[in-house]
Amino acid sequence: MQPYLYLLLWFTGVHSLDKFRGPLFEVTCPRGALSCEAASDCGFDNINEDLPDLLLTNLTTSTILYCEKNTCVPCIRVQLTASLEVVENNSSLDEIGSGSEESIDEDYYEGWIEISTSQPDGGIKFCAEVKIQFTLSRSRPMATVELSCFRAAMSSEIRVKASTNSGVLQSTHKMEDCTLKDFLENIEWCKVPKINITLEKELQMAVVKIPQNYCMMFKHEVMPAFESQNQLDGDKLEMTTVYRNFSDIVPCLCIEVWSATIEDARRSKQCPFSDAAEFQGNVWRLSRLAVEYKGKALQWTLSSPCNMSGEIMLCSKSGDGEFCHEIPHSRRNFQVNKLSEFKSVDPHPSLCVKIISGEHVNLSCPFDGDVSSLWNVESKLKRSNVVMTIHHAINHMFSICIMEGNKCEHFLQKIKQVSQHMKQIDLISQDCLQIWRSDVKFSPRITVCPFEMYARARWTLLMVLSLIPVVAVIAILMVKKEILKGCTEVIKWDYNTTPTGSPRKILLLYSVDHSQFENLVSTFATLLADLNIKVIVDLWKRKEIGIQGTLPWFHSQKAEIVEEGGKIIILFSKGASIKCNAWLNSSGDSETLSDPYDGFMAALNCALPDVTKGNVSGNYIVAYFEDLLNKAYIPEIFRKVPIYSLPSQVPEFLQEIGLPAKCVSDQKKHGCPSNISKRLRNGIKQCQIWEESQSTGFRELKKFENISKEQHERVALIRLPVTKIKNLSIV
Repeated sequence: MQPYLYLLLWFTGVHSLDKFRGPLFEVTCPRGALSCEAASDCGFDNINEDLPDLLLTNLTTSTILYCEKNTCVPCIRVQLTASLEVVENNSSLDEIGSGSEESIDEDYYEGWIEISTSQPDGGIKFCAEVKIQFTLSRSRPMATVELSCFRAAMSSEIRVKASTNSGVLQSTHKMEDCTLKDFLENIEWCKVPKINITLEKELQMAVVKIPQNYCMMFKHEVMPAFESQNQLDGDKLEMTTVYRNFSDIVPCLCIEVWSATIEDARRSKQCPFSDAAEFQGNVWRLSRLAVEYKGKALQWTLSSPCNMSGEIMLCSKSGDGEFCHEIPHSRRNFQVNKLSEFKSVDPHPSLCVKIISGEHVNLSCPFDGDVSSLWNVESKLKRSNVVMTIHHAINHMFSICIMEGNKCEHFLQKIKQVSQHMKQIDLISQDCLQIWRSDVKFSPRITVCPFEMYARARWTLLMVLSLIPVVAVIAILMVKKEILKGCTEVIKWDYNTTPTGSPRKILLLYSVDHSQFENLVSTFATLLADLNIKVIVDLWKRKEIGIQGTLPWFHSQKAEIVEEGGKIIILFSKGASIKCNAWLNSSGDSETLSDPYDGFMAALNCALPDVTKGNVSGNYIVAYFEDLLNKAYIPEIFRKVPIYSLPSQVPEFLQEIGLPAKCVSDQKKHGCPSNISKRLRNGIKQCQIWEESQSTGFRELKKFENISKEQHERVALIRLPVTKIKNLSIV
């Protein structure tokens, strides 16, 4: 074989290794020697110093497999070329052995070689002695010997040394790893099974299967490591089948598999979801931003299961709006799972942290509601001037600039120190100003526009005069409405609109017990939306909730529903019943047992005060899926609200929310109650299958009532994409 072809086959792993079966040390003499013998002990104890020395001229090594009882291990074969030293006048043969009849006879003479292997780091050493017998000859005798074999570890470097009385030859041998085809097929340590993964779209689960006597582990391919809250992550799993929710899968989720019967077994890693686009959205859903204020520094960590690139910055939130003005010089690139900080920060309620990564924008305001270090600006109109007063708890320093387009020019007018906690300035200019703390590096900027105050004062009288005819017109219309009230009884009412003609609104409240139940809720909401109902549900508004905040969002939606005559549907499940009972059983003087920013707990904070006081006024409806929950588990306090069992009472439920209970000729086929019930039953069946497959984990939900307050809060925090806590914000 040509040398270049041999090298090509070697590097591509196509070549096959020789398999050696026999004694651990076996020597052969391919040519030039009468016989060879090998012994596993070393020290030249058998060598006669009167014998001539052997000269070593070549040392080569190769990897082979030593197999015994269907078990193979890698080892090194050593090949040596040796010759017998003779005197130039060719008289040495006459003199050899004159004093040693034991070593030399009339037919041959012999020599000895010591061959040893060792690792540079002081690992296992092996040694063997080789005896070579030469035939009598007046020329210099030369022979080639092969010694098989010295055991060696894979992926290691082995030093091979051959010694005689007259010299030493050395060589370093590099052992191959498990990527070599022969190692994979013959060495047990290298063998790893193939992972079988099936995506069950109906169950919204991935089914991972491995053979028996193997272990697996889920790991996220991200550095620094991600601290997952999933109970399947981080520990070895000795099960042959594992179910994992689609909602807990990200593209960088990998699976390690190794033998459970081999100590320190080789691990094989596969990342089967790396090209699955449907799991990309879970990266942000499972990510969270933790923020803590320490010693004027705002420390933050963006925990994420996968590597992401983007920017993080500080910004000033203006009022209750969604817009947040970037604070100069705060923008920087972020690295996930690494503690970083903004130094010298003003912990003002308007200060927020914004993260931008591609199309994703997350906003978190860690000091929202914290008034301990609050400073604010108050503006009052005094004759033709505006008096701006800065109130502050601590004696801070402030700067002001005049806004001109995209620039802000320094304001030269001096600020008066009125008292220890108050500064004041008289403004004649109508330009907008920005005020911020100048004794820190990052402070939110409060915008004040005196022109708005001038305009309000100037137009107040005109507005009052213009409102008089408007009030008169409204009064006339009210009188006419009473006259026409009897006539409206005969007008056919469009079942899918409110009396004002706008689509009927429904706010759907539910608890995320698991991903399959969330899919069922989504199906239920979609079926209602197909009937020209405007359905408000948090799983369709997560970006809006992330910006506005969970609790404020539910309050605003409830206010709109009540104002427009819509319905608030409380969809009870096992998790909803447990959380509601925990809320009701908590003492009035203690804090709420759950995180108030949990979607369902935030909804309870909005709805329960009305229910407990009896202020339901036709706005509230309770519904539940009969195959998933027993009606007895619904708290007694909700019995004053209409309760409907789905899907058996779909017609009555539709009639309650203002829809016809039966199909009409011009109605779409999917709008029939029978078809709605059929689709709900399919979703309920998937939930039952999921709960049976996760029986162990799902039973833990029933223990929710008995866990401690701290554990309860921790469980609630895991579910949400966005929460806000004092000095700690989770995205």
